[in-house]
Formats: sequence, structure tokens, C-alpha cells
Amino acid sequence: MAGYRISRVVVPAESYALVSIDDAKEALGIALDDMSQDAALATQIDAVSHAINRYCDRIFVVQTYRDQLRAVRSWLRPGEPLATAQMPIAEAEGVALITVTEDGGELDPLNYEIDSDRGLVYRLDSSGFVIAWTGSTAVLDYTAGFDPIPPDVQGACLEWLSARYHAVGRDPALRSETIPDLISVVYAGEAGAGTASGQIPPGARDLLEPYRIMSL
Repeated sequence: MAGYRISRVVVPAESYALVSIDDAKEALGIALDDMSQDAALATQIDAVSHAINRYCDRIFVVQTYRDQLRAVRSWLRPGEPLATAQMPIAEAEGVALITVTEDGGELDPLNYEIDSDRGLVYRLDSSGFVIAWTGSTAVLDYTAGFDPIPPDVQGACLEWLSARYHAVGRDPALRSETIPDLISVVYAGEAGAGTASGQIPPGARDLLEPYRIMSL
């Protein structure tokens, strides 16, 4: 029987925004006491934050999840860990916020070990040695995400947001413009990024690369 995992959100985040409106204002040179663009900025922040989640194939903000894994003994090699759908697993006072159930019985934390950063759960025997998961069903209840959001992820969000903000209202067919003795600008083309169409700026892409989850 082929194994599979079903993951669902149990306690969703109140917001998926990766930066605050004040962060966006500072990056865009808007006075903090200028509220005239707050609604538009909030919409743009949400759009860019969701785009970053999709690009990295993960949710950055903290949420609570339940992963149900079926037929685990048929598709895990001996000693291979279970993997959570989201990571890092959150911790409180150094203890991972996760409970593990195997074939209906909740495991003692002494019977598994957690790699919180990578979202891996290793099965242990009574002596602390890594052993195989032998159950047919495992359930992982856990909290995962970043708090606070890493600075490089926030930087990528602000760079992408800035590119979208400054592209609004520009003719998408325009590739360059020159004002004698003042400016000469070449805009990104089809292969470029940072336009109002939502293409990711190269700088933001580089910042996000370490966070991408590459699914096979």
C-alpha cells in the first residue's frame, strides 16, 4: 500500500503579512503619520506575502497543524524520520510544540526526537537508539512557523513590494525613458522582474532561495 500525508491547518494565523504597514512606509519613503495609503499598502503586503509563500512552498507565519500519515511503514526506510508539512517546528522554553500519535496511541516524548528546524521526527527505542516507524498511521499535531519573521525574508518582501509600488501606473510596454539632464531609466523586460505583473525581483529571489522547499 502506498503511503501518503494529509496536512490541514487547525489554528490559522490572524494574518499572513510578512511585514507591517509601518515597515512598508519606511521602505517606500512614506511618512508614518500619512494614513492615506494604508488600505492600499495592506492589500499589496498581503499579495506579496502570499506570493512569497507560494514561491517558497511554505507558510512563514506561525500556525497550528495536524498531519496524518498513512501506511508509514510501507514507504519509510528503517531509521528514516517522519517529516512535517511545515517547518520550523515552534518551541517553548526549548521544547518542541508537537505531539505524536502512532496507531491511535500518543507517544511519550522520550520515544521520539525532533529536528525542529527541518521538521523531522525520529522514532527512538527505550535505549534512545533510532528505530523504524512500524505503525500504519501516524498523526503529528504541532505548531510551526517563524516568530519573528527572519530579516532576510522581510527584506525580500519589502523589495518586491517596492518594485510593485513603483511600477503601478507605468505603461507595461515602456522599456526605457529619458529626461535630458535628469534621469535615464531602463525597465525590466520579460526576462526581468519587479514589475506590476508580479514578477519577483532578482534581489528578493536571492534572499528567499535558502527558504525554498523543493518538492519532488
